[in-house]
Amino acid sequence: MVDSRINRARAYRALLWLSVCLIVIGCAVGIVVPAGAGWDFANFYDAGQRVAAGQMRDLYDPVSLIRGEAPQGTMRFWGAPISALFYVPLSWFPAGTALVLFKIENVVAFAATFAVLFRFCRRFVPEDDLAQLRFAALFAFLCLIFQPFWTVFRVGGQTTPTVLLLIAVALQFHMQMRDWWSASLVVLATLVKPALAPGLVCLLCLSGRSFALKTILLLGAIGVASIALLGWPIHLAFLDLMRTGVQSTFPWYYNSSLYILIDALRMAAGSGSENGASLLTYVMKAVVLGTIVFLVLKSRARSWTAAARRHWAFVVSILFFLWWSLTLWEHYLAVLFIPLIYVVASSQWFSRSAHVLVGGIFALSLAQNLILTDWLRHHVAADARLPLLIIPTLKAGPLLLMLIIAWRHYRELFRSYEAPAWRRVAVPVQEAAAT
Repeated sequence: MVDSRINRARAYRALLWLSVCLIVIGCAVGIVVPAGAGWDFANFYDAGQRVAAGQMRDLYDPVSLIRGEAPQGTMRFWGAPISALFYVPLSWFPAGTALVLFKIENVVAFAATFAVLFRFCRRFVPEDDLAQLRFAALFAFLCLIFQPFWTVFRVGGQTTPTVLLLIAVALQFHMQMRDWWSASLVVLATLVKPALAPGLVCLLCLSGRSFALKTILLLGAIGVASIALLGWPIHLAFLDLMRTGVQSTFPWYYNSSLYILIDALRMAAGSGSENGASLLTYVMKAVVLGTIVFLVLKSRARSWTAAARRHWAFVVSILFFLWWSLTLWEHYLAVLFIPLIYVVASSQWFSRSAHVLVGGIFALSLAQNLILTDWLRHHVAADARLPLLIIPTLKAGPLLLMLIIAWRHYRELFRSYEAPAWRRVAVPVQEAAAT
């Protein structure tokens, strides 16, 4: 028995250090290789350049000249107008230097996020040393293979790692009932990535009147300041961009949402199937909304601590954002890691079937690799119907499996929130009494 524990401990340590070393090597390679200079990096670099050049009016015109010269790239900027100010520091450096610095910032943000999530989740693991070591090894390994994290290097860096860190830290404040901090970080994340707006709305509905009021006050104050500083026309251009953006579904090679399945069916059915696709989209939206309402109503009767209920509200909001969005770039799935790693840490409360589904999500995350996606895009014929049904199913697979988990294993998820460990999550007494 003792020998068995020693051997398992050695295997876990080996997996832990191997995973960490591969992550470090992968990050170093990702930083050094100048991939993505004309992709997402250019989006943020050009935004900072336009602000620094006093060309704020051109923020949403991707082909406009900057100081009379061609921009770094031609991708649209999707952030809120005031968020463009965050990218001005990139303009202080030549594009090549800024690319390296941006990727380094991404690595730092990922490292901080992993530290925050690991520190929080390990409390749900049995206190036995071997169990803790096993979770540490599994955590590092899952970080290594979860492709939505690492697509950022292929596109020249992204704001997603920073947004993920903001959300992870906001979750900690949210559980502690520190609403001003929680609201501030979630609002900041949404300004950087307005696609998160559905999740923010859901969180407002689930987190009580105090949180909702503070969030609305923050949004109002930032909105007034942004309009006063930058003017109304640029905000009108932003709203017009958002209106067109939320109505369109990008194809599978740009998209990992549930709705690419409908787009794949439409392409397989051929011309004249647009009305059917629109109907299926509404059906999918109804399924998503029904799932969220079902989960929320079912959870109301549970006797959870204030921290557990706040965590649940955050998880539901993340899932709503992911399931509701018509377009999800691969790196957006990074936020799915937050509920997934909680389930992994709380594995003792879940059945073998749930473990298999969670493992399936991590396995299917490999299909989010941009190099693989790009290869498939250029090697699968446009009229090959079966592959064009299978590939979108693989890309939407993580969210499909998460939907299955929500329906088949919600009772196990609810029981995990009744674990004794939740009583050790600190909440100010006066704040908990107020709820």
